[in-house]
Amino acid sequence: MQWNGLTKRRLSAMLALMWLALPALGFTLTDDSGQQFQFEKPVKRIVSLMPHGSELLFVVDAGDRLVGTVDYSDYPAAALKVPRVGGYSGLNIERIVALQPDVVLAWPEGNANRELQRLRELGLTLFVSDPNSYEGIARNLETLGALAGKAEQGRLQAAEVRRQVAELRQRYQQRASVRVFYQVWHEPLMTQNGDTFISRAIELCGGRNVFAELNIRAPQISLEAVLAANPEAIVASGMGAARPEWLDEWQRFPALAAVQSGSLYHIHPDLFHRPTPRFLQGTRQLCQYLDETRQQRAAHQQ
Repeated sequence: MQWNGLTKRRLSAMLALMWLALPALGFTLTDDSGQQFQFEKPVKRIVSLMPHGSELLFVVDAGDRLVGTVDYSDYPAAALKVPRVGGYSGLNIERIVALQPDVVLAWPEGNANRELQRLRELGLTLFVSDPNSYEGIARNLETLGALAGKAEQGRLQAAEVRRQVAELRQRYQQRASVRVFYQVWHEPLMTQNGDTFISRAIELCGGRNVFAELNIRAPQISLEAVLAANPEAIVASGMGAARPEWLDEWQRFPALAAVQSGSLYHIHPDLFHRPTPRFLQGTRQLCQYLDETRQQRAAHQQ
């Protein structure tokens, strides 16, 4: 069959029109559990089952997509106006379903498995957000930005996180190591292992988490284990802005290196317990504290 130039041009035009008429193929995103999701278009209704998920959405200018969240989702101020669907004590499954979310941001570390399973059984799409490193925070900004139709804002915010981390790493990577015990709670006595964003902050500031090798992310430990590790700095956040009283109970052990140098430090939990860009503020405080410990150590050695 012979094709002349006019016929070929008409055919090309027809194919181009057919291609434009095809529906968008959408996009694929991978959550922090490694599961892939295919979306035809950015989602409009999101329920976040953890404070950090809500905060990340506002960071990428997608707070208007948040239709439900949990207790303690208090930053920025606009998050306080979002309807509550539960908290640490449990989730209100009926209320979550009634909100008709396109996606539910889940946090297996803080949400009960049975409740997450129930939401899946009811046909809801659960997208896991569980960043445990600075890079994880950056990736979540990119991923949630794309999920909510704010991909460019997500990329910009992620780039800023990576820039600040690189700056801190360059500043502190050559500093003398400091043995650090991060105290999550006092009764029971709990800490963090090396596979957490808090331990990454200790490393970034030139410290060494004395319980990094433990297998559980938030393990219970004994008093004897802390005394044997003899940390040079003890850091805690507690539950609020006030310094927890139990942090100063370590003064009972004057032989402890951290007590001898006065290195018992408090960082506001909002700046150190949430894997969001504000975590970098807490990191900078930690780095300054460890520098104080280094100075005290050097003065003691003179």
